[in-house]
Amino acid sequence: MIVRIITVHVKPEFTEAFEVETVKNHEGSVGEAGVLRFDVLRDGEQRGRYILYEVYRDQAAVDAHKETEHYERWKTAVADMMAKPRESTSCEVVAPTDPHRW
Repeated sequence: MIVRIITVHVKPEFTEAFEVETVKNHEGSVGEAGVLRFDVLRDGEQRGRYILYEVYRDQAAVDAHKETEHYERWKTAVADMMAKPRESTSCEVVAPTDPHRW
């Protein structure tokens, strides 16, 4: 399993539009066979900071996600909404190792 943590800083005037577009991406992503989780989180203390918590079965699922129409649409739609480029961290899972527990 692969976990990706994406941090996005959104310009204040775009937070509502960003959430709308990101929920659409979430809905498409959770329907992908290799996606185990795709959570969209809003920072409770830092306005405009969002975290996408994504769990994939394997690298092939990560690669497949990046080729989907909903991801491409999201990436294009939110590009000008970001205050700075998004940050991405890729993590390996230590526990739980059973995909059914995600």
